[in-house]
Amino acid sequence: MTPALWSVIAVTLLGYVGTAMPYPVFAPLFLGTDSAIARSGVLTPTMLFALLVAVYPLGTLIGSFYLGQLSDRVGRRRVIFLTLIMGVFTNALAGYAIVAENYALLFLARFLTGVCEGNVSVARAVVADLDLGAGKAVAFGYLSSAGYAGYLTGPLLGGFLSHLHFASPFFLAAALCVLAAVACRAYMPETRIRIGEAPRRGSVSFWRAPGLTASLAVQFFITFTINIYHEFFPALMVEKWNATPEQIGYATIVATATMITVSVVAMRPILRRWNTGQLYFCSMLLIGVSIALFVVPGRLLALYPVFVAFGVSLAIFNSSSNAWLSDSYAYVEQGKLMGAIASMFFLSNIAAAVLGGIIADHSIAMLMVLGGIIAITAGLAFRAARSYRGPSRSGTDQTVIE
Repeated sequence: MTPALWSVIAVTLLGYVGTAMPYPVFAPLFLGTDSAIARSGVLTPTMLFALLVAVYPLGTLIGSFYLGQLSDRVGRRRVIFLTLIMGVFTNALAGYAIVAENYALLFLARFLTGVCEGNVSVARAVVADLDLGAGKAVAFGYLSSAGYAGYLTGPLLGGFLSHLHFASPFFLAAALCVLAAVACRAYMPETRIRIGEAPRRGSVSFWRAPGLTASLAVQFFITFTINIYHEFFPALMVEKWNATPEQIGYATIVATATMITVSVVAMRPILRRWNTGQLYFCSMLLIGVSIALFVVPGRLLALYPVFVAFGVSLAIFNSSSNAWLSDSYAYVEQGKLMGAIASMFFLSNIAAAVLGGIIADHSIAMLMVLGGIIAITAGLAFRAARSYRGPSRSGTDQTVIE
């Protein structure tokens, strides 16, 4: 693994830990205390909580798209470093807002933190820039594993720190942004290749790239299913098996540990047998089947193998999707491409929350099955629309949706 890849993985891990630490804070702060911040204005504490949760992904949606484009012009390293420095101040501002019991200030701080966290698209562009050949899919898997590891450990750390004070996780998140900024400055090289100076296949307008819109649409529908899983599997466990928070936590650990293990250990041997296009297609089918399987088990213990299956499919998807898209559209600005991919995820996050909530109000099991059908349909559409162009010099599958 190259020093450049190590550095971007380290920066991503620290960033995700800092981002995820506040997750256990807001529900007890707004719904379990009589703090003045939960009685701001005319809205109920529940509505204030919901708005605060929603504004962060909105900021990330905006940041992921525009920061990716910005990095194409001014450089990946500079954008990541500046957003980490901004993250120091936005997280500290959120901590101060909780201490001062100022909801408006906390709302603003979480939006700006979300914008800064959009630098995940720039981190992916760094990996896309690196000359890794067939190892690019493995590198994207490592990057996804760093994100999942951060989301796994961050809430645990945040929950512990919140016993000291609800503002504590935010101040530690600010400190982690300092460490990540130092690591970025010290170890991350500039990887940006100017499209006009060193094109891989010749420059074209981003949105005129053949089949790009259709490829992004497939990405939207697959991540829509993934977000249905993330947002509603706890509700299914509670509704069907009266699961406790601890049992939901164990299930999350099983799925996340599986994803990390497959990404780090198994992806290299898998890529020796199949190319990224084949794996991308198979991962869509696996995601569809595994999410539908959540409604089958009659006992809670029988559900854990399904979490393993979903973790495997998600690991293969995270490794192959970004690598396939990066290689298939190597001739467009990679920062803009990775920003568009990240935007599809956050748009589908919002859609899953809204549409999924409406369907789940009738039946959560029906929602899971519907998510499976959507993923399988998107996979079959991808398969039907592919046109083979032959292997690239790196050995990856160079195909696009026409």
